[in-house]
Amino acid sequence: SQITGAMQMVSAAKLQKSENHAKKYQTYASKVKQVTLDLVSHDKGPSKNPMMLKREVKKTGYLVITSDRGLVGGYNANILKSVMSELMKKKNDDAFSVMALGGMGADFFKARDIKVSYELRGLSDQPNFEEVRHIVSEAVKLYQSEEFDELFVCYNHHVNSLTSEVRMEKMLPISFDDVTSTPSLDT
Repeated sequence: SQITGAMQMVSAAKLQKSENHAKKYQTYASKVKQVTLDLVSHDKGPSKNPMMLKREVKKTGYLVITSDRGLVGGYNANILKSVMSELMKKKNDDAFSVMALGGMGADFFKARDIKVSYELRGLSDQPNFEEVRHIVSEAVKLYQSEEFDELFVCYNHHVNSLTSEVRMEKMLPISFDDVTSTPSLDT
């Protein structure tokens, strides 16, 4: 029981640390998104930026974020169930492209004969700038090579220690519609 108690204390400390990082990241991510959208909104003419050019959606990309290992309750199951539900709505395999961050997602899709166009394992719990930059570069490269015409990031959003919710957020192309639908953040 002493070992179990010690493990619970360590887990609680890790959870608290992760929650603090997540809160700080949410503020940072909101500010970055707002700056990006402000820059987009000031580009009134035809944009030269390929990340803002809308094209006919023939293929949708899904960047699915899971863990590398199991034993995380419904974390992976909820994400994969939601993504599979979206993929089943597509008429055929040529209508979507999957990018998998985390071994559980990559293995899940491969076991179902779903092509994974990009796979990354071993991502740290608190990714640094270089790790994120590499992922973004790969996503942009695939978007520019028209592997997909729009990109959704699929992840579990941490609400509190008991609750998380699956989110699918459209990341590409960046659109003017996002400017009007995103509230201003003054924090």
